Amino acid sequence: MLPCSTETLIPLEELEVEWMRTDSESLVHLFQDGEIRPESQNQAYSGRASFFTEEIKHGNFSLLLTNITTEDAGVYNCSVYRQDESAQTSVQIKEIERLTVTGGHVISAKADEAVTLNCSVDSHIPPEEMEEVSWKKVDQDILVLMFQDGEVKTESAHGSYMGRVEFFSLDEISKGNFSLRLKDLRTEDKGLYMCEVLSGEFSANATVEVQQLGFSSMHIGVLVLCILAFVFAVFLSYHARTYLIKKYYGRTALSVQCVFVISPNVAMFLAFILWGVIEGFFTETATCSALNLLRIVFLFWTAPYLNTFQDNVCRFIKRSAVTLEYAVITTVAYSGLLLDFWHLYQETQEWIIIIFLVLFTTLLLVLYIIIFAQGFTKMKSRTLNYLLAALTNVFRGLVVVFSYGRNLATVIIVILQFLPLVLLVFLFFCSSRIRKMKIYVFLLMSVLITEVLNTPISVYVHDTVLESNKERVGLICVTVFLHILTVMLLFHVLVLIFEKLLSRSDLNTVRTEESQSDVMVYIFGTVALVCVNSIALAAELILKARNGERTVEDLQVILIPSECVFALCCLTLHITTFCRRYRVILLYALSICGCKRTSVERNHELEAFQSTEAASAAQETGT
Repeated sequence: MLPCSTETLIPLEELEVEWMRTDSESLVHLFQDGEIRPESQNQAYSGRASFFTEEIKHGNFSLLLTNITTEDAGVYNCSVYRQDESAQTSVQIKEIERLTVTGGHVISAKADEAVTLNCSVDSHIPPEEMEEVSWKKVDQDILVLMFQDGEVKTESAHGSYMGRVEFFSLDEISKGNFSLRLKDLRTEDKGLYMCEVLSGEFSANATVEVQQLGFSSMHIGVLVLCILAFVFAVFLSYHARTYLIKKYYGRTALSVQCVFVISPNVAMFLAFILWGVIEGFFTETATCSALNLLRIVFLFWTAPYLNTFQDNVCRFIKRSAVTLEYAVITTVAYSGLLLDFWHLYQETQEWIIIIFLVLFTTLLLVLYIIIFAQGFTKMKSRTLNYLLAALTNVFRGLVVVFSYGRNLATVIIVILQFLPLVLLVFLFFCSSRIRKMKIYVFLLMSVLITEVLNTPISVYVHDTVLESNKERVGLICVTVFLHILTVMLLFHVLVLIFEKLLSRSDLNTVRTEESQSDVMVYIFGTVALVCVNSIALAAELILKARNGERTVEDLQVILIPSECVFALCCLTLHITTFCRRYRVILLYALSICGCKRTSVERNHELEAFQSTEAASAAQETGT
C-alpha cells in the first residue's frame, strides 16, 4: 500500500488525485470528476493498482498495488488538486524482497533416456548466494542432488542417483536456472520430484512429475529372454522326459537333454545380467545370475545320463558340482558384507577383523583350488570338501557378527557350529579304537544332527545381527541354501564311511536301479526352477515399470527358496538311494539301537552281518 491522505475534507466533485511514477512518467492511477478513471492508467498497472473507494471521501487517497515485481521499484508521487490549490507527497518502493520458484510440469519418457526437470528461481538474492537448493523425490523422501554454499554437493546424491544427476553450468545457475538433468532413466525413477529453495526466512518450491516410463530396448531384451527360457523349458520337457523313461541315451537324446538343461538357464543368466545393468542391484543380480549358471552343472549332476559323458567331464561334475555351487554363491552373496568388513577395518584398524577377513577369503580360495584339483586330476577327497565348507560357514557367521553387531552370546552361538567338525575329526582319528558299533553309529548320527541344527543357528544369527541391513532377508535365504549344500557334502562323507564299514563284511550291497523319482527330480529342476525364475523376473519388471518402485525388494527371496526345495529333493533322493543300497548295515544299526526286526529275510541278513563283524573283531584281537 502506498499512503496518501489529507486532513481537510474535499468535496469529490472538486477533487482530482493523480498517482504518477516519477522515473517513467507513467500514470499509475487517477481520480477525477468524482470518479475513478481506470482507462487512463498505464497498462502495466491495469488491474494491479486501486484506490480504497469508500475512503476517498474521508481524505484517504492511498493506493493498493498488488502482484509487485522488480520493475515496480521506484518513486511514486501522489498529487492532490482542488481548483487552484495542489499538494503532493512521494513514496519510494525500494528493492523488493521476493522468492519465486517455477517449473512444475509432467514428464513422460522411456527408460535409459535423459530428461530435464525444470526449476527456475526468481529472487532479490543472487542465485549463487542461495542458502540451499535441493531436489528431492517426494514419495520416497530421497535427496537427489543439492546446491549449497555456492557449490554443487555431488556427494549428497542418493546412491541410486549417483553419477546420473547434475545441474547445468554455473553460468546457468547464476541466471537462476536450477533445472536438474537426470540421465539413464530407470523405472524406479517414476514419481514426484520437488525443487526446494531455502534462503534465510524465505522458502519456496515447485514440483515435477515423471510418469509413464516405457520399456527400453534392454527391458524388452529381459522380457524376451524370460519368455524364451520359459518356452524352452516347457516345450522340451516332454521330449526329455520321454527319452529318460525309455532310457534312450543316444546322440539325439543327449543333444536334446543338453539343450533342455543349458538353453533356459543361460537365457535366465543373461536376463539377470541385463536386469543388473538396468537397475543396478549388484548383490541380487550376481547371486541370481550365478544360481542360473551353476544350475546347469547341478542338473547334470542329478541327471540319470551323467555316466554317458566324457570321463573328465563326468568326473568334474560328480566331484565338484555341489562344492562349486557352495563356493560361488558364498562369494557373490557375501561380497557386499566382505566389503563392509574391510571398510570397518580401515576405520578401526582392529587386528581381529583382518584375521577373520584373511581366514575367510583364504578358505574360499583353498576351496576353489580343491574344486578344480578334484575335477581335473585324480585327487578325490569328499571329507576335505565338507571340512572346508563347514569351516567357511563358521567364519562366515563370525564376519557377519563382527561387521554388524558384536555380542558375546552371538559369538558363542556361532562358535558352536564347530561341534560337527569336532565330532567328525574325533570319529576319523579314533575309529580304529571304537569296538562297539553302537558308539560308532551314535557318533555318525551326532555329526549329522548337529550339522542340521547349524542351519537354524545361522538363521538366528543373520536375523538378529542384520536387523538394520536391507539385504537381511536375502542373506537369510542364502545361508539356508548354503547349509543345505553343506549337509549334502556331509552326507557324501557319511556314505564314504559306510562304504568302508561295508568292506569289512562279506555282504554285497543291493544294486539300485534308476527310479521314477530320479526322473521327476531332474524334470523339476529343469522346468519348475526356470519357470519360477522367468515369471518372477518378468513380473517384477512389468510391475516396476507400472508402479515406479519395487514390488519385491529382493528377488533372492523367491529364487533361493525354490532352489532350496530342489536341493532338498536331491538330498532326499540320495538318502533313499543310500537306504536301499545299504539296508543291511542300517538294519543292523537299528537292531543294536533296540528296534524290532520286521521280517525273516532281514533277520538272516542281520545274522550274517553280525557273524562277519564278530569274525573281523576276533581277527583284529588276535593280531
